[in-house]
Amino acid sequence: MSRTLLLTLICLLASLLQAQDKKNDYFANLDKAFEHKDLRYSFHGLMVYDLDKQKTLYSYNADRYFTPASNVKIATFYVGLKALKTQLPSIKYLIKGDSLIFWGTGDPTFLHPKFDNQAVFNFFKQHTNKKLFFATNNFTDEHFGDGWAWEDYRTRFAPEKSAFPIYGNAVEFTADEDCKVTASPEIFIYFSEDENLDTKRKFEITRNLGENYFRYKLDNFKGSVSHTVPFHATPIFIAQLLSDTLRMPVGLIDYPCPANLTTLYTANRNEVLKRVMVYSDNFLAEQTLLMASEVIFGDLNTTQVINFAKRYYLNDLEQMPRWVDGSGLSRYNLFTPHSFVQILAKIHKIMPEKELFEMMAAGGKSGTLYRRYKKYPTFLYAKTGTLSNHHCLSGYLVTKSGKRLCFSFLNNHHIVSAGKIADHMEKILTDIYLNY
Repeated sequence: MSRTLLLTLICLLASLLQAQDKKNDYFANLDKAFEHKDLRYSFHGLMVYDLDKQKTLYSYNADRYFTPASNVKIATFYVGLKALKTQLPSIKYLIKGDSLIFWGTGDPTFLHPKFDNQAVFNFFKQHTNKKLFFATNNFTDEHFGDGWAWEDYRTRFAPEKSAFPIYGNAVEFTADEDCKVTASPEIFIYFSEDENLDTKRKFEITRNLGENYFRYKLDNFKGSVSHTVPFHATPIFIAQLLSDTLRMPVGLIDYPCPANLTTLYTANRNEVLKRVMVYSDNFLAEQTLLMASEVIFGDLNTTQVINFAKRYYLNDLEQMPRWVDGSGLSRYNLFTPHSFVQILAKIHKIMPEKELFEMMAAGGKSGTLYRRYKKYPTFLYAKTGTLSNHHCLSGYLVTKSGKRLCFSFLNNHHIVSAGKIADHMEKILTDIYLNY
């Protein structure tokens, strides 16, 4: 070997070692980031894992439990992938004489404004010669999740769970500048009234807990304003809505589920799961667990499917979570960053990476991360999670050098704004993108 070649190899080796030291130094000094005044008095956890080397690169409070908010949807997503086929079960039915009896399976897409799925509607219309009955005995859950804030019943992000959702279990009211109010579906205009108060404010819609009568306040304004409000999804009310939609009577029946039911499969599973992850849709997340429960057990119950998932899908987690709902609305949920990293690694193994990244919110590009991580080409694909004083982010990161990582960054009990917490996360994760 010539002297020149030897020196070249030595210089190259030194350069590689220096670059590796730079990477190691970055993670070695990362703890200092949590000494910032915005982070010093709150609780933070971060784990970064190299998917190719199967090696933990950084761990800070990674084995501590946090309230994860909508990061819970990562676990829900995994259950959906494991338990549900590529086409979702929409109804189970039995034709008995002149009657068609059907059971809901939790499919949330029926007449949902975000899905173009008419298969169940068309199926019912093809059987107008039958008496239609909605069987309700397979729903063994509650309409609200454990630990949900009671006042959320009136907010657009907390529709009630049900066996047979219709219209996303919500109604959209729109007011134009002439103060004319319309509803979609139209039938709800008959369940609403102007409060006609002397002092009116901008367009507001309210209803009392357990009722389906809506009251609105409005005043003159430019353009139009819309509000989406959940309705109380009782079986009798859903049957009434379905009857109005189909223009045929729909009765209720308590009928035991026989073994010879036929299942109608319609909606695309990944379309539903993508909205869960990209837009953090709470309702679709809750219904995903109910659908999984129906597939596994034959009835719809969130608790039983979570217990099943913990026992059979997640039994190797280092820290077993306290997991109570599908959406993360509950503050009873407790997960560690380490657990999320393990679940993300599991998902990465069972789904092609390109398809997986398309199902996540992408930094600077889509969903809940559209306004962030814009400085560089898209490198981060993740799930956000926000409750008051809690802001979290877990997902995948592809570094500038091509390394494939997954991470979980959980932040609880912060007094500063969620925006400031997100700023610090963006700086740290972007530095990882640039330096590893």
